[in-house]
Amino acid sequence: MQTINISTPSENLIVSENGNQPQQSSSELEKLLTANMSLAVWLIFLGIGGGLLARYYVRIGYLPEMEWNAALVYLFVCSVWGSVIGSVLTISLYLPGVIWSEIIVFEPTLDNHLTYLAEHDDSSGKRSMRKEPCIRSIMRYLGIPFAVVLLASHLCLRFSNPEIKPIGFYWVCAVLILVWTFFYMKGEFRRRLVLEEYPEHKKKTLGRQIFRYSIWFTISVLLNQIAMYVIYILADRTSRLSHFYILTGICTAGVWLSTNVVAMRHRYYPRQALVAALVMAVVLLFAVDRFSDLSMKLMSRYGVGDGKTFNLLVTTDAVPLLNSEGVCTCGPQHLCNVEILSKMGDHYFVRVDRRVDMKVDCRVVENLARVEITLPKSDVIAIRRLYTP
Repeated sequence: MQTINISTPSENLIVSENGNQPQQSSSELEKLLTANMSLAVWLIFLGIGGGLLARYYVRIGYLPEMEWNAALVYLFVCSVWGSVIGSVLTISLYLPGVIWSEIIVFEPTLDNHLTYLAEHDDSSGKRSMRKEPCIRSIMRYLGIPFAVVLLASHLCLRFSNPEIKPIGFYWVCAVLILVWTFFYMKGEFRRRLVLEEYPEHKKKTLGRQIFRYSIWFTISVLLNQIAMYVIYILADRTSRLSHFYILTGICTAGVWLSTNVVAMRHRYYPRQALVAALVMAVVLLFAVDRFSDLSMKLMSRYGVGDGKTFNLLVTTDAVPLLNSEGVCTCGPQHLCNVEILSKMGDHYFVRVDRRVDMKVDCRVVENLARVEITLPKSDVIAIRRLYTP
């Protein structure tokens, strides 16, 4: 098929004889993102933080009425946590695949081991030969050991509570895993390249290259160990053992899949690799929050949510309303042991003790239950935070 290239001052068009419509060489959206890369990164981080905040309000079952001046505070919170979690997910889901693609997979020394030559149609319509990543070889020689060390590292998180001073027990296990990873991959690369078949003057160069491949593969594992440890600490660990095992399987599979996809697509299709990493980041964030209450723990660091209790001093006008709802007071104008679930808008959304009458053996017995209620901010005079050992 003959292709005719037509250039105009405003844009490059490609017209083919089969009647296809002209195409722009690059879309306006791609140009905008390229010119405003910092803005695009901030929007991604803001989306991650906003998703965590939205997930938190889903967990507490409350949608506050928000004004723009109050929204600025939560916009800041979304940016901060989105930057932290987004950076951690980047070094876990994206950077290891980039390292594989740029330093290992397409190396000339490893030709015919992780890549193969195949025909390719370039933008001008001409067919040419180029190196394509071999999915089976990458998943076999890089993916399998990567999955094994990820799983081992994740299981070691369960033992991060005991400490061997001055470093934690987890990092003792992590270092041992890294040492094993380095020597195992070094042996695998040596076996793949078969140094005995090369002349003596080339063996030394190949040995240095093998060391380089092995150390960078080990670094890709280290990045994931750092990322999983940070998220595990931010989520305040996973209390239930069953949830921990489920989360271990989901996270290991997600990181493994994302790393392999990025390694295969980054060289020729970097945007596809980035999109794949972002999709996996959303899936993993939802899974982590489902089994470890990540959004709840993040908000609790600002004194909002479960486990953070306060004493409130309220106005005299609010006391009759609270008494009519059965809310327990611990003084003339005091509410004790209150959990503030939301401060957004004109109301506090709080969890307090409420008197509930229960029938036991045909007798009415007064009992306490935790209930959730909104309280106007204008009715709150002072808040005292309680610290529990």
